[in-house]
Amino acid sequence: MRKLIVAMCGVSLMAVPACAQDPDHFRDFRDKLIWQGPLMKTAFSALFNEAINSPTEWGRGIDGFAKRAGNSFGQRAVKATVELGLSPLTHEDLHFRRLGEGSVWARVKHVMLGTFWVRRDDGQGHTLAAGRITGAFAAGQMSRIWMPARLANFGAGVRTSGGTLGLDVGTDLFREFWPRKR
Repeated sequence: MRKLIVAMCGVSLMAVPACAQDPDHFRDFRDKLIWQGPLMKTAFSALFNEAINSPTEWGRGIDGFAKRAGNSFGQRAVKATVELGLSPLTHEDLHFRRLGEGSVWARVKHVMLGTFWVRRDDGQGHTLAAGRITGAFAAGQMSRIWMPARLANFGAGVRTSGGTLGLDVGTDLFREFWPRKR
């Protein structure tokens, strides 16, 4: 648990310059970390990992669930910090935009592509979502610090990164097809 606290302190030190660039960045950081969507992702991830008892070293019950929720939240903090720190350099617009119409395939394609290829915030076309991809990779690797020794390796970090990007796709699919309030 001490390793998690040290890692979170390091992440929060990196977050200050990322949020100081623009007042909107602080709002984006907050929205990516402690708003309804991220807290739902954290709870879903912790519940899923509790159900499959992963990692087994953390056991089941409230203590195991707390470690899994802390792990998920820590990964989100690292991802949001890296993502928002890098996005101004590449002019990535990190906000999801619904297509909202068209065939199911067109909307799924829009979501899948939109996870890795995003609009530029300066209005000049699209760019690779380098912040999102790098953030997911950094979160997967950084989380190895507090994971059990069996999972503290590069390959497990890469698998976690893929899962993080997959969860991003799933969340955006949900947003794309969930009925809008009118």
